[in-house]
Amino acid sequence: MYIVLDFEFNQSYNFINNTKGEPNPKCRFEIIQIGAVKLDNNLKITDSFNELIKPQIYKDIHPHVQKITGFSINNFIGCNSFIDVYAKFSNFIAKDSKTSPILCTWGNSDIRALYRNLTYYNIVTPPIIIKYIDIQNIATKYLNYNKGGAIGLKNAVDMLNIKTNELYHNAYYDALYSAEVFKIVKSDKEQLKIFNSKRIK
Repeated sequence: MYIVLDFEFNQSYNFINNTKGEPNPKCRFEIIQIGAVKLDNNLKITDSFNELIKPQIYKDIHPHVQKITGFSINNFIGCNSFIDVYAKFSNFIAKDSKTSPILCTWGNSDIRALYRNLTYYNIVTPPIIIKYIDIQNIATKYLNYNKGGAIGLKNAVDMLNIKTNELYHNAYYDALYSAEVFKIVKSDKEQLKIFNSKRIK
């Protein structure tokens, strides 16, 4: 079983001077949305998760984040904290799972940010190791993409002729699109990567 997940982040901004803000060194990118889809061993979607998270570290939405996601601070009125939402997400991962599902992400930045948020809220104690599949890395190789680095999600979706509603930078839809890419590019041999927090400064 696989969990394809994606996050949207908020970050520091100086709204008084309209300049770059000073980030919290313990958590530079605050998770404000968790989106995920669960795939069975036949890569069929069996469940989904989509929750907004009330910002607590950076209490207003960075202008660039607002521009690309469409979220304003009003979208988070009445939303739960990261601790509460992550507890629900953990239950989602465990539900109907006889074995530990394999996490799948687009790139490795979401895994790093997840680690930072989990330790910031003392949900986990480092060091930790997370095994995951980097769908972006597999798609880049599958599509022989060599235009200056790893392929972006939209480019991969377009090149694979996957139908979408054209809504990107939304954690749920990005997870859904990543899952559709994964169905096409997955090889028989699992390509697990290892995140080891001891290597993170």
